[in-house]
Amino acid sequence: IKSAIGITINQMIVFFKLFARLPLWLVRGLGLSLGWLIWLASGRYRRLMRENWRIAIHSGRLAIPKQKVGPLYRAAIGHAGLIATELPKIWCDSRAVDQMTTSGLELFKDLAKAGKGVVLLTPHLGAFELSARAIARHVPITVLYRPARQPQFRRLMERLRPTKNLMTAPANASGVRQLLRTLRTGGVIGMLPDQVPSGGEGVWADFFNRPAYTMTLPIRLAQATGAPIVWVLAIRTQAGWHLEFVQWRADQEFVHTPLEEVVSAMNRGLELQIARAPEQYLWAYNRYKVPK
Repeated sequence: IKSAIGITINQMIVFFKLFARLPLWLVRGLGLSLGWLIWLASGRYRRLMRENWRIAIHSGRLAIPKQKVGPLYRAAIGHAGLIATELPKIWCDSRAVDQMTTSGLELFKDLAKAGKGVVLLTPHLGAFELSARAIARHVPITVLYRPARQPQFRRLMERLRPTKNLMTAPANASGVRQLLRTLRTGGVIGMLPDQVPSGGEGVWADFFNRPAYTMTLPIRLAQATGAPIVWVLAIRTQAGWHLEFVQWRADQEFVHTPLEEVVSAMNRGLELQIARAPEQYLWAYNRYKVPK
């Protein structure tokens, strides 16, 4: 997509829709191959992925037996490619959600009916793009997003990403106000808690025992509105995906706990979610970068 210079948006949309018709087993086979191809082609990509994996393993937080460290890392190389090849099916094939099983859905629905709003946290794990579309089948949801740097892909996202009951809020002051309004009217919002925020919009907190600049927005919104925070995982399975809702309970009440402590607790919770399927986490993401 990054190199699709000269290809019109309409041509890209046609390609996405045609690709979405492929069976899931073929989409995933192509994705696994793509993951290895990218890993082999880019030394910087390899170094970043290896270093992030090494940090997580040495922290001991993943609790992976020594004999499984190598196989899981090799599986992660392939899963990174699935993020790209599953995207056309997620955006253009409405039947993708039908290939998803769920757990904790009734808990989530009860929280959504309580009228305090719900903050959903979805890490860069599995088919995280699919989670919002699945949730939108049950309740309206507004998700925070950062526009893609590539103009072509940004326009493609604007055309294909929106769907019924799924609204987007840009990662700026206007988007934050939109999220706050949504919560105060009892709505549901979602965001990626492991996305590095811009300078001044986060705090430093340990992530696998290494300081990482971490967003404070979900915590601040929960403190301001009393909305509960729920983890949402879209883990790949052989038949499709499994969507799981897990209510997060911090060590203390949000309102009476210093922001830095709650953010640190959020990162510990994130580590626990990643440990559920470490091979499906996006280890090549530059999580420890220093924002401008």
